[in-house]
Amino acid sequence: MNLIYSHSYASARTFALHHDFMPGDWKWIQDPGVVRQNPRADVFLVPKWESNPRRESIDVALDRARKSRRLGSVTDVDGSNGTLGISGA
Repeated sequence: MNLIYSHSYASARTFALHHDFMPGDWKWIQDPGVVRQNPRADVFLVPKWESNPRRESIDVALDRARKSRRLGSVTDVDGSNGTLGISGA
């Protein structure tokens, strides 16, 4: 499964279409439950992911998944050095 961390569903969908992800191969990280329900998923941070309205709780879920080794790769598509796991920094 591919999880797309973006500020909106529209942004996640655009990224998925551009990368030829098929329906069912990806989900938008809209809340921490998506992370918990998809262990070992690969995460793509797309531009403006920092603006996700539930960022703080999603970052906590991603950090827990990473620490328990239940997370695949995390790819920053934008190439910026974001502050994953450090909300408000």
